[in-house]
Amino acid sequence: MINKDEPLPEHTKVDYYESYAKIVLEELYPEEFVNLEIKDKPDLQMNNGEYGIEVTNAIDKDQREIEKLYVGIQYNSIRNKDGALAKINKLGGKLYEGILAGKPGIDSFDLILSAFDNKLNLLNGKGYKQSKRNCLFIFSDIYADDRMIIDAIKDMQQSQKSREKQFYKVFILVPRECYYLNLYRGSYEVYPIPSSVQVIQADKARELVEKYEEMK
Repeated sequence: MINKDEPLPEHTKVDYYESYAKIVLEELYPEEFVNLEIKDKPDLQMNNGEYGIEVTNAIDKDQREIEKLYVGIQYNSIRNKDGALAKINKLGGKLYEGILAGKPGIDSFDLILSAFDNKLNLLNGKGYKQSKRNCLFIFSDIYADDRMIIDAIKDMQQSQKSREKQFYKVFILVPRECYYLNLYRGSYEVYPIPSSVQVIQADKARELVEKYEEMK
């Protein structure tokens, strides 16, 4: 049983980010994604075999550690609060009146392209269940302009050009936006998401994880 007043455990029956991706896809693109099931290879699957979605993140490892420490402070689950604050500062984060300002970002899609290549290898590896359309969902904190997105589409298309199995669409979720990249058509859309909606979606993802933990 998960204590609702504490952070989620590191190991749960279903992954929090996979749950989050499921919520986002079903709410933002209901005409395509319905009743996605959390499984493995790919992480999200539709029963009819139409879509299979792999989920990953392209967030700087120091930033992930900063956020983990911050959550621990907020939930009072860290014994040495001063030590945690010192490490947050060392990693490039700052706390201003209790609000976290993360590590200064870099204006580059390198982490996203690296995550894409890693999942492309997985897609073409053994034991991966094939769907009619393979998709990739990436969590990121890098905002992109039109040129960055267009260049990313070209890089991704080039990376999988000679591969037998390819990704059809890529979704990149950042604060307040979702970038939808159609690698088949070479097009993209930017879907705005209010911060209040993202908070609700994150809460729904946690509730889904808790629901699975309560199942016998």
